[in-house]
Parts: sequence; C-alpha cells; structure tokens
Amino acid sequence: MLITAMESIASSLKQNAIIPDVIKIFIDEVVDEFVPEALLDITYDGKKVELGNKFTTAETNKAPKVNFAHSGSDTDNKSRFTLMMVDPDAPSRKQPDCREWRHWVVGNIPSDGNLSEATNLDSYQGPSPPQGSGHHRYVFLLYRQQDTHVYPQLDNEKRNNFKARQFAEQYGLKLISANFFECECV
Repeated sequence: MLITAMESIASSLKQNAIIPDVIKIFIDEVVDEFVPEALLDITYDGKKVELGNKFTTAETNKAPKVNFAHSGSDTDNKSRFTLMMVDPDAPSRKQPDCREWRHWVVGNIPSDGNLSEATNLDSYQGPSPPQGSGHHRYVFLLYRQQDTHVYPQLDNEKRNNFKARQFAEQYGLKLISANFFECECV
C-alpha cells in the first residue's frame, strides 16, 4: 500500500508538470527519478490537499496542519525536516516570470512533525493568484535535513523568484516528499 502511494505521488507530480517545473531531476544531464520516501499530509480546516485538488483563496488563507510519515531510519528521533510551499505559476502559468513565489518555509521540524518546535523562516502567505491568471499550482516540498540548521530569516518582502532547489542544495537538504493543490482567483 505504501509503495503504491509513493508511486502515485511521483506519477501525479509528472502529470501536472511539478516535475520539471519545480522538482528538477537532472543530475549532470542524466535523468534521476524522484522516489518519495514520505507521505505528506496537508490539511486546511479539515480539507486535505490531495495531489492537485482545488481550493479557494478563502480556504487557504491560514497556515495548514502538516503531518508526515517517513520511511527513514530515525530510531533516536533526531532527524529534522524542512517544509517549503511555492507557487511555480506566478504571475501566471503561461508567463511564470516570478517562478517560484515563496509562500512558506519552515525548518528544523522534528521527526514527530511538531511545527511549534520548528523554525519559521518566513510567515505563511496564503495563495493570492491575480484575477484572470488561471489555476496556480501550490506545491509543498518536504526535505530531510542532515542536521539542525541555523537558517537565515527570509525577506518577507522578496518572495518572487525563490528557487527551492537552490535553497535545498545550499543547506544539504534531500527532497523526500511533495504534495500540491490548485487555486484560482474567481
């Protein structure tokens, strides 16, 4: 059952162009498959994010509840994780000049997923796609950290053109799961 869910995550990310728009899987010009190692459960006021389902801006204006089940060996519960939420479709999917818009970054999440013990690198910013820009994909990325980091506070005024992959490489983070929803201003 877990393997089927993991395969479903990777397949859905490809079908919805999260791979390659956000998750780049090229290493030295060779395609490297993304194999999820965790299930990422995101819930907004009781409604689950389910690999591309639709939400309204009103439903997502407050930070969601986040849970994850990872398959790594963490017998001493010392693993730490980083969660990012980005919009690769800013200002529109047809013209993503501001790709990726950073909506939220939380680091040093303990293995039990308790966000109150984590480090908020910036405040949560709910989706606000421009009128007439169509559906935007809002992507949650969960990374395993090598150790606890002293992250810089991110600039809440400069959220456009964030690059989750570059941030992950800078801090030695390994992508282990992803989930996403779509939202449109109507």
